[in-house]
Amino acid sequence: MSDLFAQLMAFFGIPGAPATFAELIPWLFQVLCAVGLFLFLFNMIRSVVNGINRSARW
Repeated sequence: MSDLFAQLMAFFGIPGAPATFAELIPWLFQVLCAVGLFLFLFNMIRSVVNGINRSARW
């Protein structure tokens, strides 16, 4: 599981886990932005698919 998390962080260009508390806030912000972007993209894909399905019924 940690290997999968490390690969996901490497994909988004996020360095490894922070060593000090001072590095935690920027690191956490990067992780939250990456997760938000990931969820936003899937939400947009879902909206497009729902729009196509709704227009195909009429």
